[in-house]
Amino acid sequence: MTFSRSMLSRDLWSVSRDRDVRPPAEKIQLHYGRAKAICEASGLTVSDVVHLTSKFWDFHFDRVIAARDMTAFIIATIHLNLCVGTIGAFVDNRPDLLPILAKLERFEVCGEFMLTEFGHGLDARNLETTAHMCSDGSFDLHTPTLAAAKAMPPTTPEAGVPRVAVVFARLMIDGDDVGVRPFLVWLNDAVGMRPGVTSRALPIRPGTKPLDHSITSFDHVHLPRGALLGSVSPPDNIRSDFLKQIWRVSVGTLSLSIMGVSALKVGSYIAARYSQQRLVENTSTGKRVPIFTFSTQQEPIIRGLVSSKVLDVYARWTVGEFMNRSLDQRVRHGLATVFKALVMRSVKTLDELVHRCGWQGLFNHNQIAELALTIQGNSIAEGDTLVLCIRLASELLLGRYALHAPKEREGLLAKYEQGIFGEAREKLAGMPGGHRGREFDRYILPMCGQLVGALGQRMAYEAAKSSGLDHAILEFFEISCIANDLSWYNENAGLTRSKAADRQARALRNVLPLLPQLLDESEVATYVTASIINEKESEDFVMGLPKFEDDGGRRLPEETHGEAKL
Repeated sequence: MTFSRSMLSRDLWSVSRDRDVRPPAEKIQLHYGRAKAICEASGLTVSDVVHLTSKFWDFHFDRVIAARDMTAFIIATIHLNLCVGTIGAFVDNRPDLLPILAKLERFEVCGEFMLTEFGHGLDARNLETTAHMCSDGSFDLHTPTLAAAKAMPPTTPEAGVPRVAVVFARLMIDGDDVGVRPFLVWLNDAVGMRPGVTSRALPIRPGTKPLDHSITSFDHVHLPRGALLGSVSPPDNIRSDFLKQIWRVSVGTLSLSIMGVSALKVGSYIAARYSQQRLVENTSTGKRVPIFTFSTQQEPIIRGLVSSKVLDVYARWTVGEFMNRSLDQRVRHGLATVFKALVMRSVKTLDELVHRCGWQGLFNHNQIAELALTIQGNSIAEGDTLVLCIRLASELLLGRYALHAPKEREGLLAKYEQGIFGEAREKLAGMPGGHRGREFDRYILPMCGQLVGALGQRMAYEAAKSSGLDHAILEFFEISCIANDLSWYNENAGLTRSKAADRQARALRNVLPLLPQLLDESEVATYVTASIINEKESEDFVMGLPKFEDDGGRRLPEETHGEAKL
């Protein structure tokens, strides 16, 4: 038995003492106020959101407002894409929805989207929330078990603005389940919850600006006939109908991931500016030099800047293809998945940049750590990245459809993509039970992230090359991708570790002169709040911290004077 185990029974170590203390409501309201300001400044209309106009996509590319306050941007994008986008799709046949859409457009009401449940995330199609149709055509919305409680959309009155939500529930008619349907449900009026609606506020996610994520349940909430969005008729195909009902999630897979590009731009900019002004002594010369002098500082910063540059171009290409209605819907969604997967892999550079800024990088006020922690949520929101990759890679391997083929099959990234897909197909062909067997789970599932990542880096490289980006940027991006799986290139392309190291050093040397251009073109300076980028700002920040010192009027106990007495 360890010495510490007995301590844990004391009240001092009670688990309840470790639960996060909720911030004051005004801290949460700040971000809703900013979300409203973002929506107003964007000028987006319901039509823009519903029809995915260029203005809708420009909203997500608008410099880096997402990285200035990711919490506010998350509120805004849920409100617009998921809530307004879902309700707005029904307005042609439902003019009675126009008044609520007008309020949502002006952000007089905040919109939410409630699909996943406490017990149903990846299998949301099996959700348990029910909406029983009453004899007069109204509905009784109910959460039968804790597992059916909606997780984790923000629903508390702490936002300071009334809330309405698109709530997905099983439509029950005369005891028959006719499928999942969206319902329009009022949650609160900014003062208190509506009758029958209970919101349990979750702890604030560590390292992020506060958002009132919640677990929400419904106790026989009466809904009017018009709350149902859609038909009461059973669908011909339950799976297809469910995917149709939640189609705005596919839009979010792409649109919300663009936020990661902004985060990478800002984080890389901050680390670069910090590294240029932070000095250390060069032991060889005795002179003080910027820490950016060292390649260990240069490489992750340049990688972040180059990746954000390439991803920005790739995002615009992906949006164009996603909006190409001549493409199979599965292909369009697949392209969004590939983009999201590459973004989530690329933003891991933010963790390295935190380390490259030393102890100062650990604090939220210097932004990088906050960006890294906040963007983690995107890996799960609008579709868990790994699950999306598993689904996409499996369908591609089974030949159900295909994504865009390489433009230049002799390129290293194209060869890599073809090579690992060939390996997976060969392994799958010899598996007993095919894609439903245990061997598929053991060998193919762990490869799916790698397979989709290969597609993404090849497509990103092609998009960047077609856009005319500098050769030095392309060269550095390519070798950075190669470094993710050097063993394959060693085995199949004769690229030894030594050759790869030489190539990486050369690529870094060639792209370094572009640093001023990369920083300027990122256009993020206005959105940076980190004091770490400027020595004067850092000093002012420290001097403005809460200060504790002796006021000169306190007598110290006698035993603290002089030498210690034994």
